[in-house]
Amino acid sequence: MKFAQHLSAHVTPEWNSQYIRYDEMKELLAQAVAKAQPYVDESDNILREQFFLRVDEHFFQYCEKEATKINTFFAEKLAEASRRWETLSNEVLQMEQARRFGHRRPAIVPGNTPGNDQNIGVTNTDGVKLTKVKHRSGHNEDDNAMTPLTRVLPERLIELTREKQTQRVQYRKRTDLKLAFSEFYLMLVLVQNYQTLNFTGFRKILKKHDKLFRTIRGDEWRKLHIDSAPFHTSQHVNQLINDVEVLYTDTFESGDRARAMKRLRIPPLEEKQSPAVTFRVGLFVGMLFLLLPTVIILCSHLHDSQSTKPLAWRQALFLYRSTFLVVLHIALVGINVYGWSSSGVNHVLIFEIDPRNHLTYQQFLEIGTFLFVIWFLSFTGFILSSYYDFHPFIQPLIFLTLILLFLFNPTPTLYHHARFWFLKTLRRIICAPFYRVGFADFWLGDQLTSLELIFFDIEYFLCFYFYDVGWWPVNSMSSARSILCNGWPKIVLQTILLMLPSWFRFAQCLRRYRDTKHKFPHLANAGKYATGFLVISTNSLRRATAIHFLDDPTSNPFLYVWILASFIGATYKLIWDLRMDWGFFDSNAGENKFLRDQIVYPSKLYYYAAIAEDVIFRYIWIINVFMQFRTHSAEYADVIGFIFGLIEIFRRFIWNYFRLENEHLNNCGEFRAVRDISIAPMSTVFDHGTLEDMMDKDNG
Repeated sequence: MKFAQHLSAHVTPEWNSQYIRYDEMKELLAQAVAKAQPYVDESDNILREQFFLRVDEHFFQYCEKEATKINTFFAEKLAEASRRWETLSNEVLQMEQARRFGHRRPAIVPGNTPGNDQNIGVTNTDGVKLTKVKHRSGHNEDDNAMTPLTRVLPERLIELTREKQTQRVQYRKRTDLKLAFSEFYLMLVLVQNYQTLNFTGFRKILKKHDKLFRTIRGDEWRKLHIDSAPFHTSQHVNQLINDVEVLYTDTFESGDRARAMKRLRIPPLEEKQSPAVTFRVGLFVGMLFLLLPTVIILCSHLHDSQSTKPLAWRQALFLYRSTFLVVLHIALVGINVYGWSSSGVNHVLIFEIDPRNHLTYQQFLEIGTFLFVIWFLSFTGFILSSYYDFHPFIQPLIFLTLILLFLFNPTPTLYHHARFWFLKTLRRIICAPFYRVGFADFWLGDQLTSLELIFFDIEYFLCFYFYDVGWWPVNSMSSARSILCNGWPKIVLQTILLMLPSWFRFAQCLRRYRDTKHKFPHLANAGKYATGFLVISTNSLRRATAIHFLDDPTSNPFLYVWILASFIGATYKLIWDLRMDWGFFDSNAGENKFLRDQIVYPSKLYYYAAIAEDVIFRYIWIINVFMQFRTHSAEYADVIGFIFGLIEIFRRFIWNYFRLENEHLNNCGEFRAVRDISIAPMSTVFDHGTLEDMMDKDNG
């Protein structure tokens, strides 16, 4: 592998601009050789040498500029690493002191004397028994006899409670410290890698320089400027790595170095694929190629059951379309992860997930394709059981139950770390106003807004299985339905359910405003989701009053209110997508017209196509308007709603690429390649004596 390819494959994406510009330096040399060709052809070595000397003046200035940039960045990262090491070391020392103090807590020994006083023996941390005397008011002899028991029990319960609280705090502290050490170790490895790649880059390019120019000036310049450069000669990073390994091994793994290294030494940016996962993905994809034509053939040939009753296709649509959208979304997220990883977008850092234990794109695809196989098997079972009149509606219920069992499985199997992370994030979304909002929280909340059809179908699912389905007679229908499954109450329930995803994001925006006090963008973003409330409400009013305008649906006034609300909401969301979420139409875009200054993906056509796609899909609801003017199209409304759901899933799939890219580039401005786990936040009240002591240290 050529060094240019090796460099591009191993750079830390967040530090990309801080590495040696090997390709540009290589291009400078190539241009110089091309311009020197006439002198080579004329065999005029003196003119050629003079030309190369003029080139070298510019080339070595460029090299010196690159070396200064690298030295400066390395010094910043080294200073940051030293500060974090000092903080972590102090935290470990305090934790150990607290643990030792916890094991030697003062023991309360009750006792009573014949008088009105009670002596309490206390053993201090040095083992010296002290006596404290507590004076009490006069009591009779019986009270004195009962006093020790009545005092000891509450004090012992308080003591036990304090011990348990201390243990919980110490456990959380220890867990947080282990995570902080893990992230710090990754940072040190990245800095070490930064040193090696840049030195190798200078050595390679200067060697190429000498070979092309037939000189040794490049080697001499390297010995003078690079071999003595701080980013190459400094061993402080290696020492910090060794210190972290020793401290982590002794403190957290009881001296077991192999176990400590297993937790520390895992590459943070490489996603090694498992052959077993690859095999399973291939197996499931092969099964889908068999199941898909099978379902198509069955749907096209089986229209009636053996009892000549038509198959329940409409019910099947409502019962299966939501789970289909969920499974499709999982598979598309897997493709998103592949795109992010291959383009250098650090989604692991952005989502703040464990860099050593997270789902790769193949594992996402494994889950998605496996669930697709189960979905198609369930749908095939539904068709066949409908044909044979054997309780077909059990099939979608079984499939939903399997999904819930997979998600809530408490055992440490089936990617339990990822499932628990998802459930915790989902809990924070549902309780949005009461939790601080991270990127993963509002990203997942946005995914839910693209799955509104699922929330709409919840009402149908519940009413169908509680009141409509006959479990033993195949086509029996319950005569009594809940009040929530008919008329206005039904539409109100559907409206509330549809509003939930927009409410989650609305509440998150308000929480972000509360935490940051920034009206923009948080209150403006909340306004965007408030338009969702307006669209859903007006659409519900249109549906609820449609029965009064059966002869002329276009005379329904709520139809036009809904159209206006939908137009305002779609325009608001489109502008926010392009300008805020994706960062396009930046005034400093430069050559990336209508985009932004920095782009990650290789072709600008991807960006322009995404803009066109977002505009089209944001206004595709207009098709629904035309359906209102053609009454015979109403029977296809459920199918068209499902198609709109598929389109929205695809729109979100494209949105994910550019939203993560924008977040990644914003982070690149901070050059943050790993999470900074804050264990001991700096107090707002400074102890200047302590600060001076820290500054007096060598690494202060």
